[in-house]
Amino acid sequence: MTDKTKRLLSKSIFGVFQQKSLFNILRRELVLDFDYDNKLAIADVLAERMLKLFEEYAPDRERLQPQQIVWLAVDDSDPPAYGKTLADTQQRTVILDLWAKEEIEKLANGTRPRLLLPQRVARLCQQAYQQGGLLTMTDLSLILGGSSSTVRHAMHTWEEAHGQLLPTRSTIHDLGSIISHKREIVALHLQGYLISEIARMTNHDPHNVDRYLRDFERVYDMARDGASLNKICFLTGLSPRLVKEYFKIIQGQGLLPEPVPPASLSRGDKTHDPT
Repeated sequence: MTDKTKRLLSKSIFGVFQQKSLFNILRRELVLDFDYDNKLAIADVLAERMLKLFEEYAPDRERLQPQQIVWLAVDDSDPPAYGKTLADTQQRTVILDLWAKEEIEKLANGTRPRLLLPQRVARLCQQAYQQGGLLTMTDLSLILGGSSSTVRHAMHTWEEAHGQLLPTRSTIHDLGSIISHKREIVALHLQGYLISEIARMTNHDPHNVDRYLRDFERVYDMARDGASLNKICFLTGLSPRLVKEYFKIIQGQGLLPEPVPPASLSRGDKTHDPT
């Protein structure tokens, strides 16, 4: 039997088995049940995309270690915008340690669980952020099994002790009632510091510093031309809350000679605030 004959025989025997795949199951579903029989190329692309989504949002069980969980966080590269809800926002799967080894050791040595809460809140926020995700106060409450007020107090305790803000959706995407850190970033920018220097001085990711400054410049240019808050929101896609804060920074820095007349924000502020 020649090599070619052997290959053809092997293909006839085992080639059929190759058709037993999740890809072909998805493709068949699209063709038979969703009328893609005349759009086979599109069905192939959709089936491939579905497989990638499965891999991204449902990691293999082998990747998880004891005391770890899989959680859906907000993608840190998808900030809020005018009219955007959480359902319209990109999500990212992150793997979090429900309990870290050193925390369990402290429990074994008699430390009360509530005393470890600030450390656990900080670790969860940082773990998610390192994987490109941002947790909300609701996320943290569900993960830790505590009330939002308890978790928020633990977070403030850690931030005051360490002199920095934790990376949550409120701080990175500027949601909620927290006093923004953008004032400091913009002030340093106006003093001539580089993005890399500002990022180091404020303990922020350079990507986020650059985004803050680009948004600030856009708002400033339009405010200087006399545009209202609502018009700036519409043209930039930024939330009214964020634009209003940039207006305050502009006025605080004395960049405009006259106060900008307020615009009605209540009707247009549709950005979901999941804090």
